[in-house]
Amino acid sequence: MTRYFVSVVVAAALGTGYVLWSRPAFPHAQTTTTVQFDREIVHVLDNHCVMCHAEKGLAFPLTTYEQAYASRWQMRMEALDRHMAPWAAVPGYGDFANSNALTQREIDFVVSWAESFGPRNNGEVSTGVADTPTAPPAVQAHFDSGRWVLGKPDLLLPMSANTIEAQRAGEIKSTLIDPKLTADRWLRGLEYKPGDRRVVHAVSFAIRETGQWIGSWSPWQGFVSLPPGLAVKLPAGSHIVAEIRYYGCKEPVVERGSVGLYFAERPSLRRVSSLVLDAKAAAPASAVTRKLSATTQLEGDLNILSLEPLIRPGLESVEVTAKGPDGATQVLLFAQDIPLDWPTPYVFSRPVSLRKGTELSVIEHYARETSAPIAATPVTFSVYAGAALVSEQPKVQQTPAVQRFELSGTVKSVDAEAGRLLVQHGDIPGLMGAMTMSYRVGKQVDLKKIAPGDQIQSDVVVSDTGTFLENIQVIRRAK
Repeated sequence: MTRYFVSVVVAAALGTGYVLWSRPAFPHAQTTTTVQFDREIVHVLDNHCVMCHAEKGLAFPLTTYEQAYASRWQMRMEALDRHMAPWAAVPGYGDFANSNALTQREIDFVVSWAESFGPRNNGEVSTGVADTPTAPPAVQAHFDSGRWVLGKPDLLLPMSANTIEAQRAGEIKSTLIDPKLTADRWLRGLEYKPGDRRVVHAVSFAIRETGQWIGSWSPWQGFVSLPPGLAVKLPAGSHIVAEIRYYGCKEPVVERGSVGLYFAERPSLRRVSSLVLDAKAAAPASAVTRKLSATTQLEGDLNILSLEPLIRPGLESVEVTAKGPDGATQVLLFAQDIPLDWPTPYVFSRPVSLRKGTELSVIEHYARETSAPIAATPVTFSVYAGAALVSEQPKVQQTPAVQRFELSGTVKSVDAEAGRLLVQHGDIPGLMGAMTMSYRVGKQVDLKKIAPGDQIQSDVVVSDTGTFLENIQVIRRAK
């Protein structure tokens, strides 16, 4: 009995000692990701961010790896909260050509990259020596603010200068533009260039004599282009009014932008006009929100090109719906948490065609704490009446389905089974900047003849089915 008791005590002591005995600590495994700045993140920045986040831009720069790395947690938070890039339309309601919203895939890229300590590339270390001939230039996000997206303007007009005081809060200034037209012209497109991108947030353009709204500018959508066959009439002697929303910077700025006009060769096939719905307060006001609404019944077939709500303080949401004669309701726009300093139009990817008898409605909700909006809050639609343009459209040169670009670079790895090459290459003009990227290869390419370290030249083929390499030539074998 005594021997058994001693055995139990010894076993318990050994067990306790094992638990309490100091053992080596193993740290948590580091989170890893395949998302890289030089590949996925730089594309997100190019497509959504650097039009504002650049040197001499509206916000702190995010063009280099170092700048993005230092701001990665803020980028993560803004992406998850969907505050940046600024876009208030809720996905699933309307398809917009000028959408600047991050896709869920892009949000996942930003979050994964930030939480994995912001890898730059595949682990290669830059020597920092600018003259090293074999070192490719550092990958950076890029925005060409001087490029005219619609091509050389038919008429380039400088605008009058405005002085913006230092640290001035948001203010709107009107500028009158005189095209000096001696005959009627048909405007098919408009593009605006700010004189100083640090202070310009948004611009809206209209014809003074007719009140016709002809377009708006935002940092991520610097032009307006009507569908083929459509144009807005600019009467002889008419003027364009530009309402510019400014925000001050650290020092006073004299800002003078310019606008490019693009004219059609013939009159528009349909008359493009503006339709305004003035949302007014419903009585009695809600105890939680203040609701404004307006409805109109279409007297004929109508096609909506775009719409632009007037944004006022306290606006929580805007909903635009179309209830057809058959009772079916279509939500054209649902926008919420709309930032006051980022007004934007919503330009449909394709005109929305509505039948005669459709009820077009606008519903707006304002926060309870907000003072009642002054009078009505208008939503302006750009429309044309009649049947949708299809067969009447003139023949225009379409963007080719297949595009080719030239690539020169070094093969980093070969995956023959998957039919892919990892290539470190320089700039591909018209397509992308320098980076290390995995490419699919054409079926005719024999990957057994290519090895890591080989320097190659190739065609980059971009089509509706994806991107791949074709006509690969090895110009220097790996040593």
